[in-house]
Amino acid sequence: MSTLAGMATSRRFTDRLNPILVKEVRQSLRGRYFRLLFWLTLFVSTMAGLMVVAAGAADEHVEELGQPFFMVMFGCMSAAVHVFTPFSAYLSTSSEWDENTHDLLVLSNLGPRQIVLGKLLSALTQALLYYSTFGPFLVFAFLLNGIDLLSISVLLGCSFAACTCLSLVGIAFASLIRQKAGRGLVMAVFGATLVMTWFGGMGAAFEITQSPQDLRDPEGQIGVVMFLTFALLIGGLFGTIAAARFAHEEENRSTGLRVLGTSVIAFAAAWGAWLHLQFGEEETAWVPQVVAATGLALLWLFSFSEGDALGRRTAKLVPASPALALLAAPFLPGGGRAVLLFLLQYLGAVLGGLIALQFGTSSTGAAEVVAMVSVYYAYALTFLALPTGIASLFVRSQRGRIVTRIATLVLVPVTILGPALMGLLFGIDDWMELRHPLNPVWTMDHLTRSSLPEGVVVGLVLLSLGVTLTLAVNARRVRAGVLEVLAASRARRERLGATRS
Repeated sequence: MSTLAGMATSRRFTDRLNPILVKEVRQSLRGRYFRLLFWLTLFVSTMAGLMVVAAGAADEHVEELGQPFFMVMFGCMSAAVHVFTPFSAYLSTSSEWDENTHDLLVLSNLGPRQIVLGKLLSALTQALLYYSTFGPFLVFAFLLNGIDLLSISVLLGCSFAACTCLSLVGIAFASLIRQKAGRGLVMAVFGATLVMTWFGGMGAAFEITQSPQDLRDPEGQIGVVMFLTFALLIGGLFGTIAAARFAHEEENRSTGLRVLGTSVIAFAAAWGAWLHLQFGEEETAWVPQVVAATGLALLWLFSFSEGDALGRRTAKLVPASPALALLAAPFLPGGGRAVLLFLLQYLGAVLGGLIALQFGTSSTGAAEVVAMVSVYYAYALTFLALPTGIASLFVRSQRGRIVTRIATLVLVPVTILGPALMGLLFGIDDWMELRHPLNPVWTMDHLTRSSLPEGVVVGLVLLSLGVTLTLAVNARRVRAGVLEVLAASRARRERLGATRS
């Protein structure tokens, strides 16, 4: 009886878990990929650790053997949780296309966030097995001296955050492309990115173990918190993208991304205030906003190139109140409404930079903050919203919108690097060194100087014309998007009135 009761309790507990988590964990632990890599990683790390101990036993600095031993163990563990685990998450999501189960997941009772969360928890379960396996080795490294607990704790915390972020990136990448050939190319790029990330992480870990006192300085602590914040935001962004891909075509795929993008700008304002409080320089107030805008470029491109019409399910959820509908309009799907949201986010970025400037000992530099943020957002609007706005006049299919996104991604670097090739052909040295008005970095570098070169003035004039043209091309989309939301709000009020009567 006790055995039957235990089995029943275990079954009830399993049923309460995320079903995707249960399925993925069972498949992973029974599959060859995890079992082979787990035992291979453990064997390699054990042999490497024994070699380090044996080589250091005869060395005169044997009392500091903990640092090299820790680096060997951490390197093997990092390869497992930063390369093997995210790649496993990618393969797991990619298999949904190969086994034709993606559409079944979309049509199931599971929400998109549940699906993504289940796959993420499955990857983190594998990662926790690696962490628990390597835990005794890391404790042994501390007992060998040469490394302190603070360094170990910080590296483990950053490692787990990086693992979570990379796993979400892998899930999102695998959910983007249905064609097998395209997923194979993305898989190769993602695998190479994971390897490069592993090398970069090992370099950072080596610096921390060599100079652990930096973690006790304000600059080092700010760097750690910035890394954790960056990993959280990037992971959340790609997790939201993956959730949008697992949503039905008629469902709202865009609002979550737009809310997250707005939150990133608020995070950037908070970071700018903190950095300005610490260092008191004008750059600390606007640089976080520029970095945030760079990270949001892909999100903006996706939003600008969306179809303008609201889906049937989304239209039914528009608030009945006209005022609430207008407030919600920028966060609803649609390319025209995305342009409206971009303008609101630009105002938020400028306001965030000005607020950040009020912290610290100096509150001067408002003109610099406004100029830097405005110019960067103007370049982003022109580079992304102009081609997508022109394409919206002709493109009506989902495939056409995908082509528009790819073409825009290619067009942006061509616009910046193209003049360098022209300069090489015509012998223009400034263009060859990317000193031209189409390069936002070069333009912004001269905005803080007392006198502006002629090329910068010409660039600002061209940029103003580009922004004007972009707004003119998208004006019809913006107006139609707002009117559609108001019409959906009016239709909902009529339905509610009919129901009450």
